[in-house]
Amino acid sequence: MKRIIILLLLIGLPITIVAQVTIYEKPEPIERLQGTWSIDLRPTPDAEGYFQPFVIENIEGNTFSGTFYGSEIKNAILNKNWPKIYFAFSTSDANSDYFHSGYMTKDQLHGMTYCPNREFAAPWTGSKE
Repeated sequence: MKRIIILLLLIGLPITIVAQVTIYEKPEPIERLQGTWSIDLRPTPDAEGYFQPFVIENIEGNTFSGTFYGSEIKNAILNKNWPKIYFAFSTSDANSDYFHSGYMTKDQLHGMTYCPNREFAAPWTGSKE
């Protein structure tokens, strides 16, 4: 019985170590976020792509500036403490405020936009131009 327990521990230990390495990978370089991204805002998964620019002009500390969908980015925050770079910001138009959040992994962005005034929430993806 002791041999079985020891064998199970020896098999499980490498899996545990690999899982910890995956969780604590080195973060993506923040410079990769800067630039122009083409964001697909299609309303449903089977709809034709609807692309709008997301421009990150300047990154300074844990914030950035730029535009999204032609609106100035406000209240931008970066979290660089994880293997993926996470971000959040807001924009507005004449009638509504929009709240956006997402993350960068390799050369892709994945995000979500929420507009309480329009009862609207939608996921989106993007690639660098």
